[in-house]
Amino acid sequence: MTIEVEIELNEIFVPGAFSPNNDGNNDKVFVRGSIKYFTFSVFNRWGEVVFRTQNQSQGWDGSFRGKELDAGVFVYYLSGTDAAGNSINKKGNITLVK
Repeated sequence: MTIEVEIELNEIFVPGAFSPNNDGNNDKVFVRGSIKYFTFSVFNRWGEVVFRTQNQSQGWDGSFRGKELDAGVFVYYLSGTDAAGNSINKKGNITLVK
């Protein structure tokens, strides 16, 4: 099943869950929206950074150091500037589903 999300102008969206099972649907988590500059970081339950990017076309595939992670809840933090020049500071949870 594929879920499509419509994003309003200047809205920033990070999915709350994904399933990296190589079926071509929701295999990676991407930051969506009109962003100029940003840093997107994902942390495990011990506070260790398991993914970080400043490239909107680069998504997290649920791995860390080349190994698939187990299902679980991860925390993300997104900071930067949107296309209108507004500051972005967003955090939340991402559930990795197997």
